[in-house]
Amino acid sequence: MKRYIYLILSTIAIVLLVNSCKEPDLTPVYIHVVPEDFVNCIDVSNFNETHDQNLDQEQLLALTRHTFTHVNVYVNNKNLGCWELPCKVPVLDVNSNDTSTLVLIPAFPMSGMTNTISGYPFINICRQKVVLKKGTTYEVSDNKPVYQYSEYAKFPFFKTFSNSTPFTPSSSSLNDQNLLPTVYDGNYVGEVILNDEDGQSFDVTSTPFIAPVGSYRTILEIRYRSEANISVAIKMKTAYNPYNAYPIGGIYKSPDEWKTIHFDLTNTINSYHSGSGSATELNLILSGAGDEGTVSRVDIDDIKVIYIRTA
Repeated sequence: MKRYIYLILSTIAIVLLVNSCKEPDLTPVYIHVVPEDFVNCIDVSNFNETHDQNLDQEQLLALTRHTFTHVNVYVNNKNLGCWELPCKVPVLDVNSNDTSTLVLIPAFPMSGMTNTISGYPFINICRQKVVLKKGTTYEVSDNKPVYQYSEYAKFPFFKTFSNSTPFTPSSSSLNDQNLLPTVYDGNYVGEVILNDEDGQSFDVTSTPFIAPVGSYRTILEIRYRSEANISVAIKMKTAYNPYNAYPIGGIYKSPDEWKTIHFDLTNTINSYHSGSGSATELNLILSGAGDEGTVSRVDIDDIKVIYIRTA
């Protein structure tokens, strides 16, 4: 009897040893993501109801316009990194017979004082159940993720120039121009045309708005098409100077295509706000000048300041 038990245990040990020596299946499945997968990927059909707003159709459309250039990829809660679009992300540890949980978070390069890649923090996470078969490519385009703005995302400053300009010249100089509403491709934009030979420039200040202080992420988004470089600053009440201006970065020329740029205001607000209180009053400042001997056109649209609590 002992001999049989010994034989059975030996057989089990041999089987386990053979199985442990088998090489794991490292055949990958690829997740293919292209920039078009994130075009108009945010559903705003219920935005007014969920955010207690009364935005018109042009404003709602502005909420869907983004230029996402990167994506954060998660499979079964495992972070596979941040990838520049388009990309094919290899995944090894999946079972072709099971469904996997795929999370894609659109991202963009942050400009200004912090040149980092940041996932868009103001939308709800979209979890998709997908089948990832080894040796194949999963096309995200076949089942694009759809996002919604988090109910906790707030817009203290949001302008599309559809009714009036949200800016006024910062000084009384006759040569200081303003961003005035004009129609471009059927939509209103803010426009200024500069001629450097006449000393023309623009230096405009927005209407004031309130931003929170503390555990919040606050980002400025600006959509633009410009033949001149633009400086961006925020004017803020501080403990030392009631309305000091703090530069946060610049916008470089893009004369032939519309682009979207993002500035993180969080550190500037928390570092220089008034010594007390949970909120501070801000103004945006945009300024620039045309090139010598040429006429420079600047178009600005869809200016959004968005914040969300982080703790």
